[in-house]
Amino acid sequence: MTAKTPEMDAAPGKAARPRPPAPRPLAADESLADRAYRAIEDLIVTMELAPGARVSEPALVQRLGIGRTPVREALQRLAADRILVNRPRRGMVVCEIDVHTQLRVLEARRALEVAMVRAAARRRTPAQAERLTAMAGEFRRMRGQADHVPVLRHDRAFIDLLLDCAANPFLNGIVPLYAISRRFWLAHHQRTDRFDPAEITDFHIRIGEAVAAGDDPAAGRFAEAFHDHIEAFARYVGLELS
Repeated sequence: MTAKTPEMDAAPGKAARPRPPAPRPLAADESLADRAYRAIEDLIVTMELAPGARVSEPALVQRLGIGRTPVREALQRLAADRILVNRPRRGMVVCEIDVHTQLRVLEARRALEVAMVRAAARRRTPAQAERLTAMAGEFRRMRGQADHVPVLRHDRAFIDLLLDCAANPFLNGIVPLYAISRRFWLAHHQRTDRFDPAEITDFHIRIGEAVAAGDDPAAGRFAEAFHDHIEAFARYVGLELS
């Protein structure tokens, strides 16, 4: 593994995680900037780039094996998405994690997510339905495992597929909201046993299977119930664990 620089410290108290597998070949519609965005987002969500850490463009170029221009473009996009922020005399840093931000994120995410899964249920193709069923099966296989990072990564691929099924580019604004909220959950889920992580996996299974079946109303109901759950978790963190 490439040695971490001071600008790329792991989150305090967390053991370093293995780096992801070597990147797959670029998809036909994927640019190097897209790949850099996804890789840096993953480092932020899994907190290998810790909240408040300064982000070094040269260090990322070296770590990701992607050129300076795509990495710079990715960083600019992450800043526009409010995942990174420019600080005076510090440069670009990873946004901190806080309950107020999470609740605002969930407010916007709920509206987009319900629309997304309902549109996906109406428009998914037979081939996409097969992929959704397979992804739901993978969620079922992963349910209850101790390491939650692979589940979060599978969730990211699940969202990409739902967006493809929905066939509405105006829903793509949900992507950074997922990054912010998944990181919040990973940061806090071990602080309480009141919320079982397997419940979130169960919601993903139900949503995926409803969309695969073309059941628009059920997909919407499951998405609403899922948001009730994760909003309750955020409020619990804010009120009980602060």
